[in-house]
This record gives sequence, structure tokens and C-alpha cells, in this order.
Amino acid sequence: MARVEDGTLLAGQGRFAADAAEGAHQVVFVRSTEPHADILGIDTAAARAMPGVLGVYTAADLGLDGARLPVLTTPNPAFAEATGFQMAEQRIPLLATERVHYVGQPIVVLIATDRYRAEDAAEAVTVSYRGRAPVTDAATALEAEPLYDHLADNEIARIGYSFGDPENAFGRAHRVVSGEYRIGRHGAVPLETRGAVARPDRRLRRVDLTTSTQIPHLVRNAVRTVTGWAEHEIVVHVPDVGGGFGTKANVYAEEIVLAVLARQTGFDLAWIEDRQEHLLSAAQGRDQVHRTRLAVDGQGRILAWGDEFLVDVGAGSLWVAGIVANTAVHALGPYRIPAVRMSGRAVLTTKTIVAQYRGAGRPEAAFALERTLDAAAAELGIGTARIREINLLTDTDLPYPRPIPYRDGEPIVYDGWDYRACLTKVRDLLPETERERLRAEHPGALLGYGLGCYLEATARGPYETARLRVLDDGAVELATGAAAAGQGHATVFGRVAATALGIPEDRVRYRPTDTERLPDGIGTFASRSAVVAGSAVHNGAMRLLDRARALAQEVLGGPVEYAGGVFRRGEAEIGLGGIAAHTRGDPTALDVTETYRPRTVTWTMGVHAAIVAVDRRSGMLSVLRYAVAHEGGNELDPEIVRGQILGGVAQGIGGSLFEEYGYAPSGQPLSTTFAAYHLPLSTDVPNVAVAHLHVDTPDNPIGARGAGESGTIAAYPAIAAAVDDALGGRIHCAATPLDPGLIHGALRKAAVLA
Repeated sequence: MARVEDGTLLAGQGRFAADAAEGAHQVVFVRSTEPHADILGIDTAAARAMPGVLGVYTAADLGLDGARLPVLTTPNPAFAEATGFQMAEQRIPLLATERVHYVGQPIVVLIATDRYRAEDAAEAVTVSYRGRAPVTDAATALEAEPLYDHLADNEIARIGYSFGDPENAFGRAHRVVSGEYRIGRHGAVPLETRGAVARPDRRLRRVDLTTSTQIPHLVRNAVRTVTGWAEHEIVVHVPDVGGGFGTKANVYAEEIVLAVLARQTGFDLAWIEDRQEHLLSAAQGRDQVHRTRLAVDGQGRILAWGDEFLVDVGAGSLWVAGIVANTAVHALGPYRIPAVRMSGRAVLTTKTIVAQYRGAGRPEAAFALERTLDAAAAELGIGTARIREINLLTDTDLPYPRPIPYRDGEPIVYDGWDYRACLTKVRDLLPETERERLRAEHPGALLGYGLGCYLEATARGPYETARLRVLDDGAVELATGAAAAGQGHATVFGRVAATALGIPEDRVRYRPTDTERLPDGIGTFASRSAVVAGSAVHNGAMRLLDRARALAQEVLGGPVEYAGGVFRRGEAEIGLGGIAAHTRGDPTALDVTETYRPRTVTWTMGVHAAIVAVDRRSGMLSVLRYAVAHEGGNELDPEIVRGQILGGVAQGIGGSLFEEYGYAPSGQPLSTTFAAYHLPLSTDVPNVAVAHLHVDTPDNPIGARGAGESGTIAAYPAIAAAVDDALGGRIHCAATPLDPGLIHGALRKAAVLA
């Protein structure tokens, strides 16, 4: 069935943040041009005097001097104790006042009658700086002077745990393979940039903030934390969102400042960033270095695994706890690993801030483990598929407990079915023999075949909410705390509600998320929405049906039968709309808000396979074929699940081959236009074969597992492994994006140029 959202969007009738800006004055932020410097003075006089300028404001002008962004996640104490997790206090200012820590950091905000005048005025603001030394490398930052005065050093978080007897295993291993692996800094770059519109409502004594976000309730909470406003004084609305992928699962200083500015001035205000502003200042992702050790026996069985990693979080991250914890947990992979030594640190540098980007630590962890496995297979001469066959968990191993808790404090137990079956299936979808067939079509290229496995915790809590109410015409209105950002929530959640209520899907009307319609919620990220919000919808629908049945029995005078939205007792009947009309004096009678709290996460696993062509003359890369086989639960909409996989693969290809935020040694960003930050084209992404291996999932009422990040996580190692294979093992790709220059050098050395 077609997604219910698509007709509106394809007809150009979507309503995005910029569409909500009609009639509002335009806001522009003056941003730091220095990566690290003291602010000596801010001169706004010339800007204030320019035509069309309605106001120019520093932090002090807005009463925000010293105001900071609140962090968005902290681990469960049991997890922190078991893994040695520690996190230092972060002080990321809303508007910089004394010191800047990255190019693009907001310092001054101004209002003008239109965007043109606003940008002209921004150029007239003069900020005087005294430069400090920039730091653009995480390892160097560990030895550098602290970037923030309240910190003793630049380590912002750390984690470390071990189990089994790793040192003994390393000592008795047939082989110990070591490596250093890096995933470069890149990010979501959604089709729609960030944007927000703030409108003060003096009658209701509140500010309505419409913002392109995945986490409206967390945005509202952040505004309240900074300002001290009561809950009713700030309402956050989510319009159509043109892509998020984690970059918009963040609270930004601009959103909070806009709300404060609207309240103080009484103006309707809009801030819609342009693409250069987005590439400069929106939160970025990845940027990790892993130093690994893998102990194996003579047959390739894993005896021990060690990973020491650094995460460069730039000038800070509200999600640092999640990124570090995700990396450390998912580095265990879908394998039998009896002994582990794991340690990681998050480090501050003078780069743009970091947030979650699709996978948030999982792709980095998979790249380190999978590439080290490939190196071990090469040393043993057993093949990359064989070393995975030997070590992947099977139906005789699962469920498979691990001796550490997950981030929620609950013990980790992989609840899958047969991980080796995914390897078998992906090799059926894309057999290695396909490489030989393609060689005739690509005579100027070397072709290689690569595999990559991943493991992912999905359906993260702590909870999600849903509200369902019956309208007078008998239709059911639905909203959830998981804001839609293109995933098809109206289709999926509408289907869940319709199925539970036994009514046609077109009788469910999905409403965009806002904090007035639904006062509590978490948001959309971490492969959680379908399971956690979907379960809240299901349970809420069942509660609503129970209420309606009880009311129908009162009206009809005894037990009733129900089908298709109608209750019957003998010849008498009453529909949901009739009950709503009967209870019009009590608007809560058929209005249910449900909160679903998962006991813990549920796990998914999958395998990616890729065939990559390496041009003999240039070293340039092309992905020719791709396949994904993944374990999952009940597919609420198979085409949407497939779409999630395809989109994730496209982003994985981008990160593997093209995308990187570069920084000069001076700290200046080098990737502020699409001429320098390269995205994959449609011609760079091949058709992707996808197989879904169903696994019963009794832990939630709809039997679902998350799939939002499954397409991205293993793309990096699969593509890198294919390049290794194409060059016959003459190169071991250890960093992304893959460098055609290094590949070309290996080709020259091997004398295989055309």
C-alpha cells in the first residue's frame, strides 16, 4: 500500500519550517570566524544603524550571559559502574561571550525586516579577537592546554571494561593481529537545513516554536531549563521535516535564542539557515580512531578482542555519553568473543560540535572489528567469509548473554535467531561469482567482493507516548512523541492503530507532534520509533477500545459485540462516532494517552555484501552491486523497512567514498560548500538487494525490531573489504573516506595500471 504521506509531499504541498515563516521578521546569527580565540570586544553600532535592522543582541542583551546548553543523555548508574563510564561537565554557551571554540559558533543575533538586510547587517558587526592555538586532532588535544577553563584537560568522557581473561588469551593465541582504523568526520546533510520560527502569543502568555527537529519535547525541556519558563509558556511544534538522521536529534542554541528573542521583542521571528551555514555550524558526526588487537587460534576462532578508541567531539556534544557508550557496547559485534578489553575516550577539539549521526558509534565500532577480522583472515589465509562463518553466533548460541549491562542498566542478552543465516543469505543474494560475471562489463577496472557484519541494539527507552482520541465523525486522531522526519510515521502508526481498533486505515488521522497536543515524549532516533512509539500506539488503541466498549454497554444496556468500529447488541448498534457524541460533555471519555516503557532493548543483526570496481588508471571507486540480509521482527510496512535500508546504504556509501568535513591545521573548516563536501549522486548508489529474516519478538506487543540504522552500520567495512579484494590484498583500507590517491599508489607499486 502507498504511504499516506506521499501524495501531499510529492504534490509540493508539504509544510516545512520555512513555510511557517510567512510574515515573520528574519533572524541571522553572527558567527565566529576564529577556531579558538578570546573575544576582546563586540561592536554592533554600525549594524544597529542600518536600514531595516530591528535589533542586534549579544548574550548580555538577552539575559543569557552564562546560559549553557543542557546535555541530552546520561547513562544508567549501573552501566556507568560496570563499564567505568565517567563524564566531565560541559559548558557550551548559547551565545559566546568571552571565548570561541570553533568557526561557526554563534556570538550575536540580529533581527531585520528581510534576510538580505539581516545578512548585510551581520557583516557590519565587528568582533575583536585574540587568537589562541587551535587543536584539530584528538590525540594531540589530550596533551594540549584545556580548551575550557573549568576543565583540567580536554578529555570529556571515558569508558573502560574487560571480561574473560584477555591477557592470557593474547599470550597463547596462534595469531595476534593489530591495527589502527579511522572513520572520518561527516554528517547527515539533510535535504532541508535547520530552521525555526518563534511566535509570541501574548493572550496565552507563551511562545510557539516551530522547529525542524526530531526531538520536540527535548527542545521544549531545554528552553525551560535555560529560561525557567513554566511548561505552558513554551509550545514546540514539528512541521514536515526534510530529513534528520541525527543531526536534528539535537537541541541547538539557535532554537533557544529564537524563543527568548521572540518573547522579549514581541516579534514573530524566523531563522532558516542556508547551506553554507549548515555545513559550517550544524552538528557533525563520526570522527573516531580505533587501535585494535584480535587474538585468534589456528582455525580463526576469536580468543580475545581489544579496542582502544578516541572520539573527537569537537567543541562539545550533548550526546557524548550515548556516542561513547554505543561505540563501546557495539564493538563486541555479533560473534562469540570470550574475552574483551575495551577502553574509549571522548576528546574536545576546536571543531564544530558533534551529535548523533545515523548509527552514532555503531558504524565506527563495526569498522574497527570487521576490518581487524579481515586482517586476521588474510594472515591465516582462510578467507573473509570463512572467518565469519567460524565466529558468528548461531541458533545454538542464541540468546547470548554478555557480562556487562546495556546503557539502561539491564543485562545484555542478544535475542536473535541465527546470525550465521544472515551471512548465508547475503551470499545467496550477491554471490562472489557475480564479480567474475561483471569483469567483462568493466574491462578497465579491478573488481573486489567485500563483507561486513553488524549488531545493533534497537528500541531504546526509557519510554515513548501516544495519544488517541475519537472524533465526532468516528475517525480516530493519533499523535506520538516520536516526531516524523520522513520515516512514514503516519502510515505505520496509523496502521498499528487501525489494526488494533479493527477499523480501516483511512479512519485514522495522524497529527504532527507538538508538545501541547502531547505533553510528554522522547523523540525519533536510535532505531526506536517503530517499536517504542508503535507499542504505545497499540496499547493506547486497546485501552481506547476498552473504554468505548464500556460506554457502548451503558448506552445499549448490556454486553456488546464489536466489529469495524461499530458495537452491536441485537438489532441495536452504535459506532465510535455515536459514542463520542454521547459523551460530548466529557471530552476525556474517548481520549487516551499511553506511555510504553520497554523492559530493555531488542537486538538486530545483519550482513552487507558489496562488489566494488577500482579504476586501474585513477584509483577511483564505484560500487557496482550491493546486498543486505538482516534479522528483524514484524515488518509493520515492508516497503518502508526496505526504504530505510536503502537510504542507510546510500549514506554508508557516501561516508565510505566521498564525505568528510576537513579542517586546515589553522582550525579553519575546508568543507563549507558542496564543491568541497562531496555527496553521493544517484548514479553512485546501485540497486540494493534486501532480505528480511523474521525473528519472533515477544518482548513488545507488536513484535517489531528497529531497522532505521541497519543500512548504514556495515557499509564502511564491506566497501573497504571489497577494495582490498580488488587489489589482491596489496592494500588494507584502514580509513574512510577511502583515498583514491593511496589506492592509485598501490596500483602503481603493483604495476597493474592499464
